[in-house]
Amino acid sequence: MRIVLKVTSGNEHCSGGCEYALLDLTAEIAALAVRRIAVLKEIEKLDRHIDETHYWAHFVVRYFDPWARSEVEDGEEASSASADKLDELKIEEIGVACVDEDFCVAPSQWAVVECEKMIARADSVAFTAVPRHCSFRVETREVPLATIESAAAAAR
Repeated sequence: MRIVLKVTSGNEHCSGGCEYALLDLTAEIAALAVRRIAVLKEIEKLDRHIDETHYWAHFVVRYFDPWARSEVEDGEEASSASADKLDELKIEEIGVACVDEDFCVAPSQWAVVECEKMIARADSVAFTAVPRHCSFRVETREVPLATIESAAAAAR
């Protein structure tokens, strides 16, 4: 299952090229997320003040800016069709949307990030990262537990 997530930036003037994130929610990643949410719920029994847990999550999501221009071989600039697809999905309003497997992002529109984390919450997961050469974090919208569980069940 491929999911596009709206991203918010810790810097109101810059996103570091991280307007959206693409998550390939494989059965393995979904099962991992379900386990991490279960661990959080167990810890809540011991400490009711825990709100979320953070885990290093390298290369789970990829961040991109669909409005970044990519160069065509003849030197002209062209934008990716991904921006049009995101408009169709109304991603700005809903924040999370499933996309087809053929959804693609131009190579020049991918952002480079560091310090990627998965955040487990009571009924969802979100992802956070630091865009390279920036001093702020970006965070995705939350992927609901029901979506994660359906992706995990698909592998069974």
